Amino acid sequence: MVPATQRFSSVALRLSLSSVSWVTVEKVAQQVLWLVLFSILAPILGPGPYGVFSIVMVFIGFCELVLGDGMVEVLVTLVELEQPHVAVTILLAGLAAAGLGLLLCGLAPAVGALFHDDDIRRLMWALAPLPLLSFLSAAPIAMLRRDMQFRRLALRSIASLALGGAAGIGLALAGGGIWALALQVVVQRVAEVGIAWASVPLRFQLGWSRPHFAEMRPIGINVFSARVMMYASAQTPRLVLGYVLGPVQVGLFTLASRFLDIVMFTMVFPRIAVARIELRTLPSGSREFTQLFTAMVRDVALVAAPLLLGAAAVMPELYRIWLDPRWLPGVASAQLLLLSGPPLALVYCFDAAFLAARLPAVFRRTSTIQAVTTAATVLVASPFGLNAACLALLLRSWAVLPVYVALLRRKCRIDAKAYLRLPLRLLAGAALMAAALYLPWWRPEGIDDRLVFVGLILVGALCYGAFCYGFARRELRAFLSEFVTRQT
Repeated sequence: MVPATQRFSSVALRLSLSSVSWVTVEKVAQQVLWLVLFSILAPILGPGPYGVFSIVMVFIGFCELVLGDGMVEVLVTLVELEQPHVAVTILLAGLAAAGLGLLLCGLAPAVGALFHDDDIRRLMWALAPLPLLSFLSAAPIAMLRRDMQFRRLALRSIASLALGGAAGIGLALAGGGIWALALQVVVQRVAEVGIAWASVPLRFQLGWSRPHFAEMRPIGINVFSARVMMYASAQTPRLVLGYVLGPVQVGLFTLASRFLDIVMFTMVFPRIAVARIELRTLPSGSREFTQLFTAMVRDVALVAAPLLLGAAAVMPELYRIWLDPRWLPGVASAQLLLLSGPPLALVYCFDAAFLAARLPAVFRRTSTIQAVTTAATVLVASPFGLNAACLALLLRSWAVLPVYVALLRRKCRIDAKAYLRLPLRLLAGAALMAAALYLPWWRPEGIDDRLVFVGLILVGALCYGAFCYGFARRELRAFLSEFVTRQT
């Protein structure tokens, strides 16, 4: 049988953007578009509607991200992807989407009553078809990732988000309120499905094959279990905070966590996504596997540490010049969540190594640890307020890191000395940079906050650049060289 992952073309070698660059372009464009949309919609809607929409998307997103992304991960992990794998995936996706859609509709009244908001009930009914759209994209997205076609994935993502954003802004300006956010996500998902299938030479086919399902089943059990735990870890804070503190606090938390997501999506995930594909071709524990993993950690640490700590230092100025006073109580929460980012970035690197080494059971175990510790942390801290909950999440992220270090050493035979020295050195440099930004003479009285904000960014860049020049010059040169490369 001919594999479904044949190369799309056999063009000659050419100088082009690398895979890491295209994933970075995709993530940066997504976040820039989100910031533009938020800048337009936030003054119109305020924190409340964003909080309500975030609560609804906890339930809708579970179906989309856990099962939809889980199917993509299963298809990527397979040694060889064939057309029957795709047919079985589409069949199972359709059945799962139908069942989950009915379940969401049935749960909507109870969820609305729990949070005392009728908009939640109506939004859940309106967005119940979204899981089907996400499931239908799984097969073509997996094929594009396996074939390292990150350029096509980037263009698909950017175009669909732009279309959805345009629709949402139009409805918001027309007085649509919270329904502008709903229309935005629906248009985006419809565009994603159409563009994804137009980008691959796959037949849209329903079918059943017991041998192919049996091949996918053990991978799927571990991947889906891990996705459930990862999603619970990410979304439990919103549910608990929404129930204890109300939608406005959830809106503030959603924006605060978005800044952490921006750094992760733009500067951490691109490198990890490509390394995840590259690592799967190497034996776990081999010298080559260790070298590639170490290079991934190096690249992530070089950019994540200064961006996370630097963003925390300038967050007060950003809030004042960008948002109206309703959002200002979220400044401290945003700073605390950003400071939880360095260990989280390393956790994502460890997850990529476990999946590439075909250790989905370990991936499931670590995801369970994340979910359980996050839920316990928020349940204990949320009664004391939003800032207390974010501080507790910060402490938790650092506390669980040694567990990952120990598992990586035992399961992949990679010692911490091979990859942790440079990240710790870079974290120290980023901490010095952030401390320098807090010096009072960078904020003279009578100077416009916008000029102060730009000045702080320039000072931070110069400080960290000088540190890298003195203590990580070779690593910085190797990182920059990966963004333009020869590829097919």
